[in-house]
Amino acid sequence: MPVLNSRIWLRQFIEECQKERGKDSYFLQTEALCSPLQQTLPDSSPEELHYFLLSYGLFEPEEWKGIERVVDRMEKSGLWELADKEYQRLKRRWAGPEAAVIIFPIRQALSAENKVKKNGAAFKNTIFLFVSPDLPEEEIKALLAHEYNHLCRLAFLNKEEAGLCLKDILVLEGLAEFAVKELYGETWLAPWSRLYSFEKTSKIWESVFVPSLLIKEKEACNEFLYGKGSRHFPKWIGYCIGFQIVDSFNASQGPLKANEIYQKTADELIKGSSFSC
Repeated sequence: MPVLNSRIWLRQFIEECQKERGKDSYFLQTEALCSPLQQTLPDSSPEELHYFLLSYGLFEPEEWKGIERVVDRMEKSGLWELADKEYQRLKRRWAGPEAAVIIFPIRQALSAENKVKKNGAAFKNTIFLFVSPDLPEEEIKALLAHEYNHLCRLAFLNKEEAGLCLKDILVLEGLAEFAVKELYGETWLAPWSRLYSFEKTSKIWESVFVPSLLIKEKEACNEFLYGKGSRHFPKWIGYCIGFQIVDSFNASQGPLKANEIYQKTADELIKGSSFSC
């Protein structure tokens, strides 16, 4: 099953914490959740994978006492089965590559104070979904579609994300969120997709983004995407522009077949959109 049974690893982690109360839960989490991942991601050590997962929202090791209740609720909702069924549908629709899908509880999954209920990451041939147990089914599907679309796009480009320039990254994110709109409707779009009007984004695009579309340095690209750093861009501006590029391309050039838009080059999508270089 492409959606790996991470429930086993989670319950093993809980059991080990219960037995080894004197042992650091950080190391128990690394061993229980990340050592099995080396079968899927052999080039990364368990320690590297653990750091990566925590940075994207994996629950903190110290939360182990409440995680059993979270996993029980996730199982009862049929979350793993839902994700597997949707993955198979997306793979057929986009003629996409094989991928392992791994689901973990997100940090502070049951806390009323935690406003972040989901996050995802696509890494080589693997998708990680970090979720709270009360997420609506459509949100889970949208999160999976966004991340799996990244892998489909990268497979088409025959590149890893680290080798992409800014214009390719903008389009990568725009395509993934456009897939959410196309499949599930505007209700399930990420908030950043509609943060700014075209009037605002087009001015920033022309003055700041166009001269920088070929940069590859990760930190600089992140400034453009997230709107943080020395340039003081508006928050999430690059993500919003990426979505507007793809959405406006489809409005003027579409409708297209199910996977046709995902096989356009970044230059084709930008040229056919409401943006220009």
